[in-house]
Amino acid sequence: MQRLTHTFNRYRDWRRLLLLSAIVFCGTISLPPPIRVQAQQPNPQGLSIQADTQEANSISQVVTARGNVQLRYPSRNIQARANLAQYYIKQKRIILTGNVTILQQGNTLAGESVTYLIDEGKFIANPKEKQQVRSNYIIPEQGGKGLTILANTQEANTKTEIVTARGNVRLSYPDKKLQAQANTAQYNIKGNQIVLSGNVLVVQNGSSLQGDTITYLIEEGRFVAKQKPGIPVQSIYVIPDKNSSQ
Repeated sequence: MQRLTHTFNRYRDWRRLLLLSAIVFCGTISLPPPIRVQAQQPNPQGLSIQADTQEANSISQVVTARGNVQLRYPSRNIQARANLAQYYIKQKRIILTGNVTILQQGNTLAGESVTYLIDEGKFIANPKEKQQVRSNYIIPEQGGKGLTILANTQEANTKTEIVTARGNVRLSYPDKKLQAQANTAQYNIKGNQIVLSGNVLVVQNGSSLQGDTITYLIEEGRFVAKQKPGIPVQSIYVIPDKNSSQ
């Protein structure tokens, strides 16, 4: 009885093997295609950071880069250099510290620390102690050296295209032979105008203009000066004397 059962089992196994072989050779079994895993390519327009050392904390979501930091943000035409950079992912904020230089579309901003608020498109720059923030803006219509602003603090909003400088503002515009000083300055890039406020003094080609607020319309080359109530606007114009050169 056991011998008969063993023979039957062998016969059944052979039938299964022959059936499987027939199925395979007839091509009725189709194996699933291999799964291909495609690596995600980095976004060339995203934020890239290079530095001597970097730390990324997945819990606090803060990236810290130290030493010879170079930052690039192509989608906003931003390049930056600093000694230290901290990128706060949740807050969408970047803080650059130590010999910071920002370059955007030919314009520059330099200070000891610069905070960039990504959603607002705003830079907030502060200087070293007893120094000032320096910025330079190219004016395409004029060319040349552009407009240079020195101040205790500066903010540049790339969305509104308004630059605000506060504290001991010094403005230099060599192409127009113009220099100015004020407590506050607002440069409206779209509007092509500069509004100076607080103890304003403008000097151009030796002539001077003083007021509490002075608006300079760049394309028109026109100054509009106002003073506090009861105080007159003062101006002095140099009139070349032909006889003085003889």
